[in-house]
Amino acid sequence: MGGISIIAKRLKEARERAGDLSQEQLGLQAGINPSTASERMNQYERGVHSPDLLILTRIGAVLHVPLAYFYCEDDQLADLIRKFSALGTEQRQQLIDFLDGQYGRGPSEPTGQP
Repeated sequence: MGGISIIAKRLKEARERAGDLSQEQLGLQAGINPSTASERMNQYERGVHSPDLLILTRIGAVLHVPLAYFYCEDDQLADLIRKFSALGTEQRQQLIDFLDGQYGRGPSEPTGQP
């Protein structure tokens, strides 16, 4: 993928989707030092620097997106990851059961039978 990194792209998308949340506010809520929060978030979104795993995990928690979302290069799959993570446990299982019924279980997946 040319240009901006996938992490930078997903980070900006998620922050903008969160609504009225500035780069500085996101950085502060993610535990970044107040004196550098705005600048660091700006650099992350522009792809100048990439946040480390701990910071990206904290950013994801603030934005209510899982870590996997930030690394997903496929837009549809990223959207699915984001939406799946918003479901409750029962809803997730229902979706998995539905997909299993539509497409079958993969060869390495347990069947639940002894």
